[in-house]
Amino acid sequence: MSENVFNVLAFGAKADAITLDSAAVQAAVDACSAAGGGTVYFPKGTYVLATVFLKDNVHIFFADGTVILGALDFYAYAQQEKIDFPLYQDASHSYFHLSMFVGIGCENISMTGKAYIDMRSVWDEDGVRGKAIRNRGPKCISLKECKNVLISDLDINNATDLAIYFAGCENVDIHGIKMYVYIDGISPDNSKNVKIYDCDIETGDDGIVFKSSYCLNRLDYCKNIRVWNCRVKSRCNAVKLGTETNGGFYDTVIEDIDIRDVRISGIAIESVDGAIIDGLVMKNIKMTNVNAPIFMHIGARMRGPEGREIGAIRNVTLENITADGPYEPYPVIACNYTQFKANDFYQYPWLFKAAPAPEGEDLRLTGRFTDWQITSNCCGLKERHMENITLRNVHLKVDGGVKEYNKDVPDVPPAYPEAYVYGKILPAKGIFFRYIDNLVLDNVTVETYRPDVREDFVLVHVNEK
Repeated sequence: MSENVFNVLAFGAKADAITLDSAAVQAAVDACSAAGGGTVYFPKGTYVLATVFLKDNVHIFFADGTVILGALDFYAYAQQEKIDFPLYQDASHSYFHLSMFVGIGCENISMTGKAYIDMRSVWDEDGVRGKAIRNRGPKCISLKECKNVLISDLDINNATDLAIYFAGCENVDIHGIKMYVYIDGISPDNSKNVKIYDCDIETGDDGIVFKSSYCLNRLDYCKNIRVWNCRVKSRCNAVKLGTETNGGFYDTVIEDIDIRDVRISGIAIESVDGAIIDGLVMKNIKMTNVNAPIFMHIGARMRGPEGREIGAIRNVTLENITADGPYEPYPVIACNYTQFKANDFYQYPWLFKAAPAPEGEDLRLTGRFTDWQITSNCCGLKERHMENITLRNVHLKVDGGVKEYNKDVPDVPPAYPEAYVYGKILPAKGIFFRYIDNLVLDNVTVETYRPDVREDFVLVHVNEK
């Protein structure tokens, strides 16, 4: 802790679990910044906060056992800022102010200490942010064009928009984070020199997810990303590059990840809006109870300014990857407002969408012995092949059980990318590959729990090294 310490209690915070302390905390932050920087200190207590704007050289420190509760009134938070340029991405990646902690153009900031943050499931009940059923609430931490950022040891819960989102940031260190949140967990967008490690993430939407959007009103990219020693559970995708993929992703290493209980993909690597993905290594990844372990996809959604070319995926290595069962139901947080209202907090792998059981029917048995698991697939487009893709020491054990299937796979995917973009059941029981130049398969195997008539792997318009 620095010599300049600004205790939020001295600025009027009550820490009584009732009083809205945002104004007092903001006063402490402002005083700290005016003094040239220092520490804004939260003694142990229970604080209620809406929006606090961070400033240069201000380090938030929470005493062990501190509890931060989100304001229960959605309108207590700063509302969406005015934007005077075109928006090509959804509200979550366009607006920053509607959050608990906001940093815009800040340098040398941190939030550390073993605080329990509960956003208390506050949703935009009136549809201020539009009609979408997801991303209808305040973010927890939202940063735009910040440099030298440290976030550590926080326990973040019940956020109804992105939990930690940062765009156009540089030198970001995030570690020791635990979270249980409805939407995306940790989301770097067009950020560089990023480290994410020792985190335990459980989300209704994507877990650790990288973006490259037009939220900064310019084409930009993620570069020099390192992720390691994290655990991820997700009702959508666990570790993902996408969906907003305008600029690109370069020099990315993701390793030592434990993925479990995932409804869609364990690994999702996507370029659908023109992004270049070049230089990606994912290794030492263990998956358990994951529907589609691997999804790698070039698409042509092209959501962005006109004139962009279809993107590219090249120089990608997946190494020491395992996926296994048992494939069984699991408790999970909701992934949108509708599921939240329906109290839908349980997932059956073979029931892809929420489906209430008819009276007397046991969902633990319904559909268990039908074809349900999405086939892993790595597909470029006819006009834009993937290049230099290596899978080494990859071992998948999937449910199987397919007795008949359609061998014809559509050539043109729909705009939005998910692992089932070409259909859930593809001609391979392991991985379906198409439109790839220089594919290396080194010790790649597949097993099934139930007999399956399909080939282990199917390669269409693929050149192997």
